[in-house]
Amino acid sequence: MKYLFRVLLSIAIVAVLYLQTQAQTTTFEVRVANHAVGTLEAHRKVSGSAKSITIKTRVQTFLARVNTDIFNEYNNNVLTLAKSSRVAGKNGEDKETTTRRNGNDYTIVLNGEKSVMDNTEIDHCVADLYFTEPKQLSRIFSEALGRFLTIRSLGGGQYELVLPEGKKNIYKYMNGVLVEVEVNHTFGRAVLVRNS
Repeated sequence: MKYLFRVLLSIAIVAVLYLQTQAQTTTFEVRVANHAVGTLEAHRKVSGSAKSITIKTRVQTFLARVNTDIFNEYNNNVLTLAKSSRVAGKNGEDKETTTRRNGNDYTIVLNGEKSVMDNTEIDHCVADLYFTEPKQLSRIFSEALGRFLTIRSLGGGQYELVLPEGKKNIYKYMNGVLVEVEVNHTFGRAVLVRNS
């Protein structure tokens, strides 16, 4: 009887731990001029009040190869750490950004230059756009740029993210799920189309 109780207790503990941890992975095909040039894989893991998001983008064109990685950690829906790196292999185009919460402030290190954002909480980042429609948001934190960007609804499940230099990315949602992203980037316009 004791053995049966231990087995049932062990199964119950495993079930509770399993149910508390939820993971979701989504992949996108990266297209330039209607040609597949790479992939984006977005992975989100939620465990109790902790959440992590990892985004890996691999793009290869005849002109360039670009690898981008983003890793975010949240506690109680507040960003505690964000790391972003872009490796293009060309001099001056590589970029690395780390954002770390320190009390009520954030320390941001962008390509070795340190800055501080005082008395703020970051609860929505660009990586979140791959998992959650940004209803009711007017700004969102860019892990790569280390600053807030304006986001606005265009209606019909479409949102415009305003980048520096006036460029704009369009995020398209269907029934609350991201299905396509139009990206205006240094190598031109790319479209990310959801695979799974």
